[in-house]
Amino acid sequence: MPETYALKVRVSLSMAVCLAAGLLGMVAFASGSGATPNANKGSGVAQAVNCRGDVVLDPGHGGTDPGATNGALKEKDQTLNVAYKLRELLKGAGYTVCMTRGGDPTGTGDDNAADDATLSNSERYTFANTTGARVLVSIHMNGSTNPATDYTTTLFGKWQKDKALALDLYDGLRLNLPAASDSSLYIRGRTPYSYASGVLLKSNMPATIAETVFITNNDEARLLAAGTR
Repeated sequence: MPETYALKVRVSLSMAVCLAAGLLGMVAFASGSGATPNANKGSGVAQAVNCRGDVVLDPGHGGTDPGATNGALKEKDQTLNVAYKLRELLKGAGYTVCMTRGGDPTGTGDDNAADDATLSNSERYTFANTTGARVLVSIHMNGSTNPATDYTTTLFGKWQKDKALALDLYDGLRLNLPAASDSSLYIRGRTPYSYASGVLLKSNMPATIAETVFITNNDEARLLAAGTR
């Protein structure tokens, strides 16, 4: 495996750290072994609609589309929270991040759209394709009618373009994220699989959908509500 994969580490208490563990090596690998962050991005703070960055984060759902829910918890809010945390980790590693919605926790100076914008898949991949980014990660949480169901997985669109990234992020989650029901165990995983999403199929860069956890699982909901997931 390429040297850059050594950046993955088995330390994590949060989804953002797990995603970062799986992502950092792949971001470098996407531009060749030993690649460094883009040098023309200033301080690493993404700027307005014409954002240029190393990574595009796509917080799933938003606006009139809440995604999966569990009581007062809405997927659209939780994916945005994870995106903000992941962005800070990536910035700390020297990478510049663009976000399809949000970008500023105060709700002002957003990269592309408001924090709670309603975006189509077309709007998401069209924006991503303007950024020159190396990878795109769409952050989601799963839902089920069975409140006991919980596992992590990632999805890919095109096998050659996307699968390596999906596998990397899957390993970052599966090998590091504690199970919500028992922190002495790792979360159960489902093998990444192909999924026909426009965000994946029509993006120019390697892309994956990270179905991080099941928001409908009551143990997950407890951790998410406490802000400890």
